[in-house]
Amino acid sequence: MFDPAETVDLKLAYAEWLHSPPAHQLAEMTAAAYAKQGLGNTPEEKIDSLRKAQNFWVAPDMIRIVEAAQATLPDEDVLLEEPPAPHGFLILSEPLPLLCGDPECTDEHPVGGLHWRPGHRILPATQWAEEQHDDGIMLHWFGPAANDEERRFFGSSMAPIGSGMFLPAGRPLNTSESVRLGAMSAESAEMCRYARTMWTLMQQPLAEIGDLTPARAQRKRAQRIDQAAGPIVIVTLRRTAHKSNGEANVEWSHRWMVRGHWRRQWHPRLQAHRPIWINEHVKGPDDKPLVVQDKVIAWRR
Repeated sequence: MFDPAETVDLKLAYAEWLHSPPAHQLAEMTAAAYAKQGLGNTPEEKIDSLRKAQNFWVAPDMIRIVEAAQATLPDEDVLLEEPPAPHGFLILSEPLPLLCGDPECTDEHPVGGLHWRPGHRILPATQWAEEQHDDGIMLHWFGPAANDEERRFFGSSMAPIGSGMFLPAGRPLNTSESVRLGAMSAESAEMCRYARTMWTLMQQPLAEIGDLTPARAQRKRAQRIDQAAGPIVIVTLRRTAHKSNGEANVEWSHRWMVRGHWRRQWHPRLQAHRPIWINEHVKGPDDKPLVVQDKVIAWRR
């Protein structure tokens, strides 16, 4: 369980590790694979992004909503403006159990943080396709360090998961099934959907935004490694009372639960219709009894 103040410490620990020889050795091992896609993924690029990154901390109640909402996120085209900031470093207050998307894997993989930055790739021409240019977003996930050895290696209780993935703009997440060059794997599409769900929910009315100023010791630590210890944006669930007077000409006999669901709505900042999450709430006259009906789905052969 992480508190908001630890966000900056985890970010600076990651930046310090990126300066280390092991980070450069790992980058060299994956450089050829990224070069084939025209992607840059060096420690220096990540360090520069961290200097610009807005810090975010997500409270437990918002994590529960991400879990409930991600499975039904509409498959809209990806917009570069989707994240709440171009560069971001986000820490979850508690790990989010994520299924990797591999049909042969049933294990939950806990994730605890995310670093994102703008990216551009160039896929070389082949006998089947012309050279392809894609703008998009680079995502770097983190998970809780598995043991003391991993904590010592990364200098942190949070460890990077893999070396990063590219989310191309303009393509819906179901392109994992596409034959188009550069399509995402099922695992990458699954993890990108979680990221997009968080970005979407963080910018909607159900999210309440606060901020926290880093401590003096954190600011001095950041200066030593040429980083910025900016304020931490705290994302929690807004506590609102859902009231409904019902229809003017209808006398409802009870109140009922409305399940959480997505609804399309015009987004002024993005200048496009985008999904908005309607959280589970009670509907009906306040003076009527609440009737909760369990729904049972029978699967018969």
